[in-house]
Amino acid sequence: MEYVSPFVKTTVSVMEYFAEELKKRLGFLVFSTEYVEDMKKKLDQLNHIEKDIQENGSESHRKRKWLEDVKDLNERSNFMDEAPSFFNVAKRYKLGKQSYGIPEEIKDLEDRESKIVVTHAQRPLAEVGSTSTGPSTSAPVLMGTQNNFKSRDSIYKAALESLQSNDESHKMIALCGMGGVGKTTMMEQLKKEVGASNSFHWVVKVVLGENTDVIALQRAIAKYIDSEDLKEEAIDARADRLQKKFEEMSKQGKKTLVIMDDIWSEVDLKDVGLSPLPNGFKLLFTSRFENVCARMGVKTDSVFKIRVLDEAEAKTLFFGIVGPSMLDGDEPELQKIGADIVNKCGGLPIALKTIAKSLIGNIKEAWQETLSNLQHEDLQDLNDIVHKVFEMSYNNLKKEDDKSIFLLCGLYPEDFDIPIEDLMRYGWGLNLFTKVHTLREARRRTIVCVNNLIQANLLTESDCMGCVKMHDLVRVFALSNFSKVKQASIVCHDNMSGQPLIKNAKESYDRVLLKCTGISKFPVDFNYPNLSLLIVMDGNDLLKFPQHIYENTEKLEVVCYDNIGIPLPSVVFEHSTKLRPLCLRSCSLIEDISFLGSLSNLEALSLVDCGIRRLPWKIGMLKKLKLLDLTGCVDLRIDDGVFQNLGSLEELYMRAYYYSPIRSYLH
Repeated sequence: MEYVSPFVKTTVSVMEYFAEELKKRLGFLVFSTEYVEDMKKKLDQLNHIEKDIQENGSESHRKRKWLEDVKDLNERSNFMDEAPSFFNVAKRYKLGKQSYGIPEEIKDLEDRESKIVVTHAQRPLAEVGSTSTGPSTSAPVLMGTQNNFKSRDSIYKAALESLQSNDESHKMIALCGMGGVGKTTMMEQLKKEVGASNSFHWVVKVVLGENTDVIALQRAIAKYIDSEDLKEEAIDARADRLQKKFEEMSKQGKKTLVIMDDIWSEVDLKDVGLSPLPNGFKLLFTSRFENVCARMGVKTDSVFKIRVLDEAEAKTLFFGIVGPSMLDGDEPELQKIGADIVNKCGGLPIALKTIAKSLIGNIKEAWQETLSNLQHEDLQDLNDIVHKVFEMSYNNLKKEDDKSIFLLCGLYPEDFDIPIEDLMRYGWGLNLFTKVHTLREARRRTIVCVNNLIQANLLTESDCMGCVKMHDLVRVFALSNFSKVKQASIVCHDNMSGQPLIKNAKESYDRVLLKCTGISKFPVDFNYPNLSLLIVMDGNDLLKFPQHIYENTEKLEVVCYDNIGIPLPSVVFEHSTKLRPLCLRSCSLIEDISFLGSLSNLEALSLVDCGIRRLPWKIGMLKKLKLLDLTGCVDLRIDDGVFQNLGSLEELYMRAYYYSPIRSYLH
């Protein structure tokens, strides 16, 4: 048998890839009409299925998620205004490209539809109901915190009535209560309800968190309303730009709801162009602090207080998750232990749900151990109880891989859409996975870990495909450094420019994430000899980046720069000889990136949306490289010999736009 070199195999694979890509792109133009007609036909079929599922499908989280995905697909498919002329090549190509992949998504939805049970049986306790398609007069069933409980039903109806009312006295509304009580959950359901009933033309949602950054807030609002990125440097100028946009929307008669979630400190509404509030605009806040909302202008009768569940509601929630039969007395001993656990959780939904999920199908001794841990600890208040509940849930994770991915998720900022693909790449670089030998295996293992963490209520699903989220209380626990891995996630502000990163830090950190929005000078004293992972996000073109940052970080294995506006000099990487993944996303790079070829241990290199024009031959010196991501690098010239020398390459991404290898991890 004739021997074929792996270099030749790689070259042939790359040539085949380019040939297929060229064929597909020509098809966008030549077959645009056929693609559009095929899309329309399959959409009609899908919408008939959707109607049937709405009327007959059993109420479940799977059904709700499926219907949401169908609605999203229909919105994204609404790009046909009129057929382009034969000579309008650009528009024909665009329509062909837009409609090309939609039939595949429809097929995926139809496959998922077959798993939705069509039944008229009574809905079991504590299962999630689907969102209404029109105005409703009662609170829908919400996962975890609101199972048609009277204490929540009245609050929900009152808040919804205020949002939908034309009364000028209810232009600002607030949901207030302690962390984990269900404010954001109710806000999300209100958001879906007003969206389904077309109460507003626009619904804008932004998350503030404990460390409010005005510039980031302005940018998030501008992005939400499809405005161009705010180029003005001064906060006032950016605010004026937003205000003009809002006034324009108001004059067009567009009613707008702006949601500000998780407010910790007073926000000057002038900074975001919302003072005075334009006609047709309403604001919905969620906050732990009523006084903050009052200082922002919310009237007392527009503050809706969400309290902990009473004893009966707490038992219904807990036993509804662990097994409704126990609530009826089928397991008297477990029922008694469960009632004692419920009492210890103080009616806090996030604690009840997390601890209940850890006990599903568990033995009696596990229930006894859980109660014993809650009884014997010196738990002073609900915050201590919540921390203990998360600790027990973490300890109950059966796989070390699950625990490792959980800690990694804790690094990300509050309410961040955490990409599962990033977790895989970082986990690979940190050797977090046991008995995993390929990237494909690592990706599959990551998806399993994420699913296990969602089942344990330590992660939640995200509206962003391929991402997950972590509740802020869970994140506080993950960063409490209870484990051997020491982590720090820091949001840098302008008053930190040139200051120590962590004041009075008594020990080094293994992993650090820096969010640099708004600072002009990198924090000083960046000296962490044990650092194995560094993520730097959102540095604008004013940020002065130190060249000595890696001099004392010989153990560094994973580096990610995300949205860094200044060119990264080659000297930054001179000491990073142990790097395995290097992820550069939306970063400015110097023209010649040949210096990356000296990172001999590199196994994953991502240059997504970095705008490089040339892939130099020295990249071929990366003999261990398994993954190369060149997504968004259009007009790229590749030197001869690059791919022939990458004999270990397993995955190559060269799309014009970002497409996660993890398309859908949970249905």
